[in-house]
Amino acid sequence: MRERRDETLARRSVLLGGGADAPAEPSAKPGITASVPASSGAETAPAAEAVRAHARHDWVAQPMHSDAAIRAQTGQGWDDWIDAIDAGVGRDAAHPRIVEWVMANSEQNGWWSQGIAVSFERMTGRRLAGQMPDGTFTANRSRTLPVDREVLRALIADDEDRDALLGFETEFRSKVASKTYKVLIARGGEPIGGLLFTFDATADGRTKLAIMHEKLQVLDEIELWKAYWGDWLDALEAALV
Repeated sequence: MRERRDETLARRSVLLGGGADAPAEPSAKPGITASVPASSGAETAPAAEAVRAHARHDWVAQPMHSDAAIRAQTGQGWDDWIDAIDAGVGRDAAHPRIVEWVMANSEQNGWWSQGIAVSFERMTGRRLAGQMPDGTFTANRSRTLPVDREVLRALIADDEDRDALLGFETEFRSKVASKTYKVLIARGGEPIGGLLFTFDATADGRTKLAIMHEKLQVLDEIELWKAYWGDWLDALEAALV
């Protein structure tokens, strides 16, 4: 495992331009600007417009999932969910209360309940895409990698390996036995948010690694960090092949 780790870090260093000594500023890919599109929902624009043309409610922003996807999962569309939540806990309910209500009044698990609550808040104008209840923003990336879950967990849990792999100053904020790992990151001593890692093993021995970059202060940072972590996952995947 130690040899595999060293090979991974060496390859990652080459691909990302020198590892921890490389410039850590997130850089957008060609064609990606710092601005965020007005609508970043799961549907394409024509499909979204077609659904919204027949909607009973005016949607301020696009939901996390298309109307077809949420209908297939839950048996009702977004207009129905807006009506249900309005009649249930009300539009002014806090985010955790909405999630609790959805879970208690449907057969949806925590992940889908979170998505329904976030989408409700987006569509009704309470939340921008990527915005959290505290007003900060998040950027998300994920990739299924050809590596055992415990190998990845060990890399993130080890202080020396983690700093080299991520290329930032880091602070591990979880117990090693936790299912998810939280890592605070800084550049030159200045905090630049926190990372939440989840590791899901697949049936064929690979690992789906999801990264949530939390506590971003500016909306425009979302696309920049999504591009950065996309490049980082590209490099990590290439190193593991």
